[in-house]
Amino acid sequence: MATCANCKAFFMIEEKYDDYEPGKGDCVHEKSDKKGKWWDAKPVMKDMEACKEFMPKA
Repeated sequence: MATCANCKAFFMIEEKYDDYEPGKGDCVHEKSDKKGKWWDAKPVMKDMEACKEFMPKA
């Protein structure tokens, strides 16, 4: 089973930030449409099962 921690889109939240929790990170994906590009981010825990947008780390 792949987990969020093994995904290129997973970024750990550092202790210096207010929303820090051990194992918590952000899942960040670039999106685009005819108007332009943007980044979608959602909070996830590193041991959660990976979503359909999973990209394995090299």
